[in-house]
Amino acid sequence: MNEADIIQICAVAFELGPVHRWRRHGGTAGKTWKVVTSRGKWLLRLRGVRTSSDRLIAFDHALRRHLLDHGIPTVVPLRRRDGRSFIRIEGRACEVYPFIEGRSLSGAGAPEIAAAARSLARFHAATREFVGGSDLPPPAQYSTLGVPETSPRLEDPILLTRVYEKLAARPGAVRFESAVAATFAWLRRLREEFDDTVWGRLPRVVQHGDYTLANLLFGPNGEVCGIFDLDWACRGPRVRDVADGLFFVAGRRRSPLRPGDIRSLTEPVELDPERCALWLKCYEETAPLGPEEWEAVPLALAARWLSVRAEGMAKVPADERLDFCFGPIAAPLRQLQERWPAIRGAAHQADECGADAADSGEGDGAGGR
Repeated sequence: MNEADIIQICAVAFELGPVHRWRRHGGTAGKTWKVVTSRGKWLLRLRGVRTSSDRLIAFDHALRRHLLDHGIPTVVPLRRRDGRSFIRIEGRACEVYPFIEGRSLSGAGAPEIAAAARSLARFHAATREFVGGSDLPPPAQYSTLGVPETSPRLEDPILLTRVYEKLAARPGAVRFESAVAATFAWLRRLREEFDDTVWGRLPRVVQHGDYTLANLLFGPNGEVCGIFDLDWACRGPRVRDVADGLFFVAGRRRSPLRPGDIRSLTEPVELDPERCALWLKCYEETAPLGPEEWEAVPLALAARWLSVRAEGMAKVPADERLDFCFGPIAAPLRQLQERWPAIRGAAHQADECGADAADSGEGDGAGGR
C-alpha cells in the first residue's frame, strides 16, 4: 500500500477532514508523516512490526497519559469514535497525534544537553510508580538477526554474543579482524561485569528505551517541550537511558542529524569529557546515581552501541551490512575505555549545569510524535 492510501485511510478513520497536504516526517523501522487537514495539523505514525501488538500499544498509550498527568511533555494519540486509539493497516498499527510545534535539533549544545538530562531525570521520577507493563512479553530483540531467543533485559550480553558469533562467522568478516577482536573483548567484559546479577540489583524505572535527539523536541530557550517514541519503553535499570543520552545527546556529532537516515542516527560520536560530564551532572541534580549505577553506565553504553551496530544492519543494503556493523564499531569503544575515568571525575567536579560546557546546538524544523 502506498503512502497516499495510508494517509487517506487514517484521515477517514479518525475523521480528520479533507487532506490538504502531507510530507514524510522521518522514521526508520516505523514511518511518520506530517499531515495538514481541514481540522488542523497531525502526525500520522505507522509503527514497526515488532511494536504493533495490542499489548505493547496499550502500554505505550497508558504510559503517555501517565507522563502527561505528571507534567512530562509528551502527547497522547487521537481516539476514534469507538474509543480505539489506533487502526491496523496490513498488520501494522497506525496512530494519529496532534502535531506539536518545536525545534528538532541536528546537534545539541550546552543548554540542550542540560535540559535533556534534567527532563530524563524527571521522566524516570514520574515512571517509578507507573504500574503498567509488568505483564509485557520480553522482546525478541534479535530475531531478525537469527537469534530468536528472548530475555527480560534489553541488550542481554548472552544474546548479543550469539548475534556477533553469527556475524563473525560470515565470510566477509575477516576484513574486520581488529574490530571483531575489540567487539568480543567488550562482550566478554559485559558477560563478566554486567551479568544478570549485577543488572538485577540496579534501581528500576520505566526506561524510555530510545532517548536520542531524534525523539526530543526543544523550545525557543533550549527547554525540552516534547518527549516522543516510546516503542521500546519497558521497566528496567535507568542507567540504560542515561547511557543513551550520554552518547546520542551529549556525544559530539560529526555531521548534522538526519532522523530518517539510519547511518546518521547511529553515527559514531566523540565522547567529549566536558559534554558528557555536563549530561551526568545535570541528570544527577534531580536523580543522583548510586555507586553501582556509576559502575554500570559505561557497560550499558557499550552494550547499547554494540546492539545498535547489529540491529541497524537490516536498514542498509545487504552488501553493505558488515561494513555498517564493524566499520565504525571500535572507535567509540576505545574512547569509552580511555575517557570514562575523566568523564566520571569531571561530572563529580562540575559546579553548574549548562554554563560554558559545550558549543551551542543548531535547531531546525518542528515536529511531534
